[in-house]
Amino acid sequence: MRSKRVLKEDQDESLPPGKRPSHPVDKRTMGSAHIVNSVNDFQPELPNRSSSHKGVTSDNAGLTSDSLPSVETHLNKELQPHAVWRVDHWSHDLICSTSEDIPDGPAPALSTWQLQDYQLKEHLDGGGTVIAIVDSGINPEHVAFSQRILWAQSFVPGGGVADVLGHGTMCAGIACGARFEGSVGTTEDWIGGIAPGAKLAVCKVVPDGSAQADLGAVCDALDFIQNYNALNPNQPVNVISLSFGTPYFNRAICSRVHTLAGMGVVIVCAASNEGRLKTQPIAFPARLGHVLCVGSHCSSGRPSPFSAVGREIDFLAPGENVWAPSAGGPQAISCASGTSYAAPAVAGLICLVLQYLKYLSQVMDVPLYECAHSVWAMREILKEMATSPGHHSEELGFGALEPAKFFEKHIEEIKRMILKMVQ
Repeated sequence: MRSKRVLKEDQDESLPPGKRPSHPVDKRTMGSAHIVNSVNDFQPELPNRSSSHKGVTSDNAGLTSDSLPSVETHLNKELQPHAVWRVDHWSHDLICSTSEDIPDGPAPALSTWQLQDYQLKEHLDGGGTVIAIVDSGINPEHVAFSQRILWAQSFVPGGGVADVLGHGTMCAGIACGARFEGSVGTTEDWIGGIAPGAKLAVCKVVPDGSAQADLGAVCDALDFIQNYNALNPNQPVNVISLSFGTPYFNRAICSRVHTLAGMGVVIVCAASNEGRLKTQPIAFPARLGHVLCVGSHCSSGRPSPFSAVGREIDFLAPGENVWAPSAGGPQAISCASGTSYAAPAVAGLICLVLQYLKYLSQVMDVPLYECAHSVWAMREILKEMATSPGHHSEELGFGALEPAKFFEKHIEEIKRMILKMVQ
């Protein structure tokens, strides 16, 4: 049984009320992934993760807007009351996390291509990195996030960071959720997210009862991350995953994305689920040049029919029939599809790349990590994993990602490749 959720209409704030065009759309999701370990003696030095942020406990209990770092947020008054962005589930059914809504039979997706192609073995798990999920919040009681939430903050009026919609919880699980047993609604355990060793920063920008991200809240969240990184240079947010979009350019969002990119933060955006339905189906902020724009592919590596087509597409990642933790309970999972879930898969993969390069920087005494810590360098690194690194198309970008193509390279080859980028 599938339950369809139709998103509310977008609003063009440049037009007066009653004149704004509407674009009804639907909600969707994706799953997680795996890779292959290449350096057998890889033993990263994982830092002491004891958090100084009050209220963030080992079991994530009591996470509210008060249990966060002491970074002041500044409400963007001129952007507030009605500007909204739709969360990018755009044109497919959202499968709920109750047992009767799970497809008949076992859950083979838990142990097949979505997860096994991206996750790395051994110690490469994203440790020492921080990924921010700017979305609908999180289920802080879910076992997949135990001891993984660094901080969480709500930027919408009322309530805390709890995820009513479920979209943010799935995205967070895909990026860095931990493996857990006895998943509700399946006959198998959930194999875990892509970078389960990464710490999670949660920004709630979708009001409860809505499927739209508030524009003012998004601006405040990006400002918060910028301020947090300035105050915490030893444990900054490294990667941001954005799984929402709008057909309209917004200067405030563009400015903040540009600033964060200039600080070295890698921003990954879902392309949209508009397929070929529009002249320009790629959404903002995925259309901006200083982000990574991610579409979806199926189990055979072909583009998903809903994945947006356009010259802005950088890469494709798994985005069909993906299982991930949900907001339905402490062990609940959902299965869904969409570019929304391809984006956090790539965000988690970037955490693995950064962890690996930090390790190589230490053992080779070369600043590979610093050189690669930008969206422009990371695009070149991911191209080394792509199926068509020398050819770009509007449908495939540089193609689907095969992470082993990078991680199996000799470390001297990786060194030469990265240093060449910054010369």
